[in-house]
Amino acid sequence: MKGTHMDFELPEDLRMLKETVHKFVERELIPIEMEAMDGPDLKPDVRASLERKAKDLGLWLLDVPEEYGGMGLGHLGMVVVWEELARTVALPPRGPGVFGPDVRPVLFMLSPEQKEKYLLPVLRGEKKTAFAQTEPDAGADPGMIRTTAVRDGDHYVINGRKRFISHVEGADFLQVVAATDRSKGSRGGLSMFLVDADTRGFQITRKSAMMMNDVTYELAFDDV
Repeated sequence: MKGTHMDFELPEDLRMLKETVHKFVERELIPIEMEAMDGPDLKPDVRASLERKAKDLGLWLLDVPEEYGGMGLGHLGMVVVWEELARTVALPPRGPGVFGPDVRPVLFMLSPEQKEKYLLPVLRGEKKTAFAQTEPDAGADPGMIRTTAVRDGDHYVINGRKRFISHVEGADFLQVVAATDRSKGSRGGLSMFLVDADTRGFQITRKSAMMMNDVTYELAFDDV
């Protein structure tokens, strides 16, 4: 039986990316670890400085498709970045880093009108968003989600509770996972809804301090 040779070398472009991020971590992040954070967040002046330096190095909108001004990195490229960032504690453990907003793939699948309202303002830094999936009885298993979205004419009505949700304060809209058919669980029974933060019936019910200075929120959706 012949043996097969596995090539684990990174492509040249990713080796260059790895080196660039490595130097960024060494020069810009590790030296400021003790004074970079204000509670769970980067200090505003620190964030502004780091984002400016990241842009100058071309480290911006890493996994955003090129047609939207990003680098279009795939999973391997992002793993290279995450591996280097894991060497420092200068950045918040969750949420956007300093290489541009955290944009979930669903926002690239919106209609043109929705992209104008939600996606493009996020990419420009004009709007912030939060992702709301976890619930008191549904953590790692989305199929247990009890928040429901029921069709009513040309819109949906959402009812339920979310827990351990990050970056809610200051968010302009939320990406909310809700059950449209609980009998199907996570195999076709869930949908994601974009909910403007000022929508009637939505409220933050609790703010909790977590480990590593993280802050999470409990949310209520009552006939949203």
